[in-house]
Amino acid sequence: MPKTLVVLPVYNEAEHLSGILKRISARVDLMVCVNDGSKDESSQILEAFARGRKNLFVVHLPKNRGMAGALKAGFLFTLFLQRKGLVGGEDVVVTIDADGQHKPEYIPALVSYMRRKGVDVVLTRRDFSVYPLYKVWGNRFLSWTNSILSGMRYQDVESGLRLLKVKTLAPILKYYTGLKYSCAQEIALVSARSGFKIDNDFTVKIAYYRAGTTLWDGFIVLALSFLAFVRWKLKIASDISPLGPSLERSYDASRKLWKREKKASPPEGPAG
Repeated sequence: MPKTLVVLPVYNEAEHLSGILKRISARVDLMVCVNDGSKDESSQILEAFARGRKNLFVVHLPKNRGMAGALKAGFLFTLFLQRKGLVGGEDVVVTIDADGQHKPEYIPALVSYMRRKGVDVVLTRRDFSVYPLYKVWGNRFLSWTNSILSGMRYQDVESGLRLLKVKTLAPILKYYTGLKYSCAQEIALVSARSGFKIDNDFTVKIAYYRAGTTLWDGFIVLALSFLAFVRWKLKIASDISPLGPSLERSYDASRKLWKREKKASPPEGPAG
């Protein structure tokens, strides 16, 4: 049975983080949490939650790289875990936001849906009932643009809740820039152009709308979509190996957390 792994970018989410970690960890086999240069208590919460858990890894980025950069670090770390033999190409990577907009309770149903459909990528389609009208039209424009560039008819490419098989990550990262919020557009475009089977029909309800992106962010996303298309068209690929010593350090740091917790825990005595 394929494993389910979540890549969770975290930036100043201390208010929601503990609850989200518990809800996600109950529904996946492995977790890769990317602390994207948080300045609040998120780092401490992640470290505390990771202690004693061999299925949870924390990657600390020294400065904020944005959603797309944090996902890139998480994807690279997943490839590192594959090299270590902890995950395989058919295992499933779930990306989800740490702010609680997306419900972790969808994960088991999405994994089953992915297997039933026999696809490599599931990009969820949001119910936009809680979104302001300008966001709805902005999303339609970006999805329409991506449909043209990717050759795949998309209804919604901007959802942060998506599933990708591990085998899709290396081909995607070859043409992935990963700047600010470019992740959704680049993943949708490159995965389609790489020939993977994609589904964009699973509709999810959003718990609440959280404003964050600006019109300028939209221009950046659009520009990087065209850049990803040009790079793919001209086969200007990035070299993603070796994966770098920072991933080795993150892996070693996680192992130290396991050992520290095991060493610090007193032996259990009879209940009394």
